[in-house]
Amino acid sequence: MTDETIHTITFASIVSARTKEGKVEFTLDERTVQMDLDKAREVLGMLSSAIEAAVSDMLMFQFLTGKVGLSEAQAAQALLDFRELRQGSRSTVFPS
Repeated sequence: MTDETIHTITFASIVSARTKEGKVEFTLDERTVQMDLDKAREVLGMLSSAIEAAVSDMLMFQFLTGKVGLSEAQAAQALLDFRELRQGSRSTVFPS
């Protein structure tokens, strides 16, 4: 899928018929997942952190290419190094 792909994303509150506890139902296109409230809060935190990191990466990339004069390839490499400093890994982090 590309950045231009349009996804249908919905969230809903539900009450479990089995446990009678509140849950969050998350749907991405045709796939639906139900989460207990603690997991939903964890997902919220991960999404919020990813958004802030993406903004930081974008600004850093613009700074490195526009002000410092690095090529896009050099700036991308520097972002990998920066990500490792920020999160301890160059790859995607899945805390769960």
